[in-house]
Amino acid sequence: MQPVTKLRLLGIRLGVLCLASYWIAIFVGTHLPKLPSAMPKLNDKVMHFAAFFGLAMLLCYCTNSPRIWRRFPIIVAMCLVYACVDELTQSFVRGRHSDPMDFLADMAGTVTAVVLYATARWFWLGQRDADDSVASTSAT
Repeated sequence: MQPVTKLRLLGIRLGVLCLASYWIAIFVGTHLPKLPSAMPKLNDKVMHFAAFFGLAMLLCYCTNSPRIWRRFPIIVAMCLVYACVDELTQSFVRGRHSDPMDFLADMAGTVTAVVLYATARWFWLGQRDADDSVASTSAT
């Protein structure tokens, strides 16, 4: 069975397609005019946190780098620049406005996702390295 990172659709990695679709959905969702609320109320900051948590998690998953730990600050910077642009461009949409607290929620979601991903990866790689060293010492 192939790992998920190797799956391709029309020659493009499935993870990259998911990332592009998700990013487009975030952009469209934040740039639609405010509609009358027919949906259940959900705190705006929770939605910002969740959206950028998902974006950062997908960026962590989809990016490859020979120096794996250097990519995390770049991902955080990319998400924060996008969050600034997103907040600034929302002011051009009828019924929307820029809110610094939304940016803070975006930042919190991004940093939380990157820290969780890096911690899980470190733990998983640490366990795998420990298992490999135990296997190599028992084989000798």
